[in-house]
Amino acid sequence: MDSVAKKTMVYYSGAILFSWSFWIGTMAYSQLTGVDILYNEGFYEVLTGGVETFQQFLVFLLFTAAAYGPLFGMFLAAGLLKQQNVQDTQQPNIGRWLLFIFLYPIILFSAALLVTWIAMGFTMNFNRPVLPLWFFPVFFLFQCLTSGVEEFGWRGYLQPLLQTRMTAEKACFRVGVLWSIWHYPVIVYMNYPQGTLVILLTLAGFTMLTIPQAYVIGWLYNSTQKVWLCVVLHAWANTVSAYLLAASPVPMLTPIAVAVGAWLLANYLVKKYGKETLSTQAN
Repeated sequence: MDSVAKKTMVYYSGAILFSWSFWIGTMAYSQLTGVDILYNEGFYEVLTGGVETFQQFLVFLLFTAAAYGPLFGMFLAAGLLKQQNVQDTQQPNIGRWLLFIFLYPIILFSAALLVTWIAMGFTMNFNRPVLPLWFFPVFFLFQCLTSGVEEFGWRGYLQPLLQTRMTAEKACFRVGVLWSIWHYPVIVYMNYPQGTLVILLTLAGFTMLTIPQAYVIGWLYNSTQKVWLCVVLHAWANTVSAYLLAASPVPMLTPIAVAVGAWLLANYLVKKYGKETLSTQAN
């Protein structure tokens, strides 16, 4: 086993072990005790209404802590790493990249929602409770400190590691597959009441959505070498989706439209910037 394969295995094993232990452990505890898991939007309940018991607060903290698995995997694998030289890049235009980060999720999710409305008809009935507007920046900050931190592992460590042995396109695909599988316990838990077929369809759909997003965020990282921009994009996309997708009349259809849009952009980026580097920087 070469060094890249070994580092990849150590990193991913660490990420899986850390995150799945917290996720599966809290899920099992929830099933045994009846304590509800407050996840993502549940942070609003914690912030505004508090928690019913200390056990519920502890479950919330432990379930949320699972997001730091990729960061744990990065530190674990770092013990086997020799310091690698980072390629010199041109100083990116941060303002331009922040504009892309701001617009991309809004356009992607709004277009998917519009497609759903055209196909199924417009309705003001929301598929889940709508979070208040004042909570928007709070939820974004929460995402930056939780889900966004994943990026230090996926883009900050794993992607450049894989790109030492393969093209950027192949690295993005592999990162996307591993990234999606890492989420699987949460996907299964959230859809368990709907039965096996729904679980399998959701897993397949989530994977098909996550892979093109790995290309987009991978392109952002390769072009800027700034992990913090990836953190912001990840957190912003989660925040925008939490608000816009609540308005979908068909929750299973809108994510398909989102995936199609993400694949179209990913394909465009690969064709425009090349499979080798997938970057706006000169080769």
